[in-house]
Amino acid sequence: MACGSRRVTIQLVNEETGPETKGPKLFRGQNYKAIRAACLDEGILFQDPYFPAGPDALGYDQLGPHSEKAKGVEWKRPHEFCTEPQFICEDMSRTDVCQGRLGNCWFLAAAASLTLYPRLLSRVVPPGQGFQHGYAGVFHFQLWQFGHWVDVVVDDRLPVCKGKLMFVCSDQRNEFWAPLLEKAYAKLHGSYEVMRGGHMNEAFVDFTGGVGEVLYLKKDTPNPPGIFSILRHALAKESLVGATALSLQLPTLGCAPYRVARCLAGEKGGWMELLDFFRHFDTIQICSLSPEVLGPSPAGGGWHIHTFQGRWVRGFNSGGSQPGAETFWTNPQFRLTLLEPDEEDEEEDGSLGCWGAAGARGPARGARTPKCTVLLSLIQRNQRRLRAQGLRYLTVGFHVFQIPEELLGLWDSPRSRAHLSGLLRADRSPFCARRDVSRRCRLRPGHYLVVPSAARAGDEADFTLRVFSERRHTAAEVDDVISADLHALMVPYIPLELELQQLFQELAGEEEELGAPQLQILLSIALEPARAHAQTPREIGLRTCEQLLQCFGHGGSLDLYHFQQLWGHLLEWQATFDKFDEDASGTMNSYELRLALNAAGFHLNNQLTQALTSRYRDSRLRVDFERFVSCMAQLICVFRYCSQHLDGGEGVVCLTHRQWMQVATFS
Repeated sequence: MACGSRRVTIQLVNEETGPETKGPKLFRGQNYKAIRAACLDEGILFQDPYFPAGPDALGYDQLGPHSEKAKGVEWKRPHEFCTEPQFICEDMSRTDVCQGRLGNCWFLAAAASLTLYPRLLSRVVPPGQGFQHGYAGVFHFQLWQFGHWVDVVVDDRLPVCKGKLMFVCSDQRNEFWAPLLEKAYAKLHGSYEVMRGGHMNEAFVDFTGGVGEVLYLKKDTPNPPGIFSILRHALAKESLVGATALSLQLPTLGCAPYRVARCLAGEKGGWMELLDFFRHFDTIQICSLSPEVLGPSPAGGGWHIHTFQGRWVRGFNSGGSQPGAETFWTNPQFRLTLLEPDEEDEEEDGSLGCWGAAGARGPARGARTPKCTVLLSLIQRNQRRLRAQGLRYLTVGFHVFQIPEELLGLWDSPRSRAHLSGLLRADRSPFCARRDVSRRCRLRPGHYLVVPSAARAGDEADFTLRVFSERRHTAAEVDDVISADLHALMVPYIPLELELQQLFQELAGEEEELGAPQLQILLSIALEPARAHAQTPREIGLRTCEQLLQCFGHGGSLDLYHFQQLWGHLLEWQATFDKFDEDASGTMNSYELRLALNAAGFHLNNQLTQALTSRYRDSRLRVDFERFVSCMAQLICVFRYCSQHLDGGEGVVCLTHRQWMQVATFS
């Protein structure tokens, strides 16, 4: 398949795996049905090897192995301290879930809310489990994690102190679905202690796969305009709604988090005045459910969702949150197109904004500019698991820029990021140290660029970005295809100077070929003129010389013909390097490695560029000439290997992801 652009393109395709298997991923590869069947056959009770009942499962600091709070803890199965344990009681209610010694009321409130929605409860707590027929000491739960559902298996050994459960328990002392769900959540994140402190929406999202957002209530605005419309619309969409209070003076409410749906709609005759609600509570947390949970026809209409996985890498794409900063343009970028405006609601949007209509019809009234409502959600992945290592959630958020029509064609690849400084910012999220940071944006129909970032340049974390809208939208990561211009692979004809040719023959000896030590000497002399313009010498180490022999030589040696090919490439690479070594320090900033590779004719996707940057940068986020040469030689080898069967050396090569990883080994 030839192409007219004179380049080699590597197209990654999905492997054919037969019929797609739907369902949640198995955490640690543990299959509940298989484990249960094996235990029943052998007549034993399951003991989880991946989350052993012991000190490490409790925690690492206040609940660490030698902590005061961990003393006297025993791990017991429910039937060992309860006469007739039940998994779920028939008359269960949200008030059954009680908090223990762990500061995880955020988890408690969300778990209790599941009892109000049987469909959600059965998604998280699969039915058919219990302590009677078929009991084998094993249970399983399903939790949403950053784009997919995960099935987590646990044994039923629970931490007990003085005959009572240490953590979450049920008001009905013989009901155990909640403490076992808590154990599954602890296993997923590493220990019970990592669950200390959090936000209700974090658990809402993990229980539903929805998108959470926070509305901050201001004390000086006792009845924010539009708030009731927001809540009404959220409840019509079957969203989970909760509230939190920073004040602890809430004896009648128990835990600080509270379910707003019950507060507003009334429960068992109990009501709260709206003004009293605003006086007592600080935030409202809304979790909009996904179509996967709601089904094809939810009460208030469907959702359109895009999900992206990414990572901020120091020295590559962790450019900080300030649009004017030199490295901001390196942050990951996602193009969003909104074409269908909302239908208008009966009420004004108010200061908090609101979703599209809950029933109105027709175009915008009067001269009001049509708007598109979109909910953007940024999630830090796996940071809670890292608490035991002393890490915390980073301060993160995102900016939204409008792309004018005349610049739209430039935003197909990362090479156009230099234009970012000229874009008009349309919106931005708050930047805060939470797992989930969301923003409800009301934007005019058009094209936008979403730029998620950590507040501080250089911070590293995995993230998930999701786009929710009631109207159709398109979204894509700004990325490049993997390709190389043909001139980057072809050997430039540059005749050797007589002195260099004589030096080669002198070092090659009778064999007329160079080994790695001789090549190192030759290059140190040949590159000598470049040292006069650099603050540091441009030495090529022995290991890099061995790599050059593998790429350009044969059998671990290099004859004069192949050295001439190598020398031609080296001169071109040196010219490219000098363009990005602006201060003549002998190094370039690792953030500019992608630009340098583009200038040299290599266009790589984000994942590959990230891997190269992580390998070839130093601790000061610099790339010296030797590292640049090593990177270029590696790319030459990869593309030559992939294009060896192409007609004329150009065209498209299709590889599976597994084949690509075998070819492009940068470890």
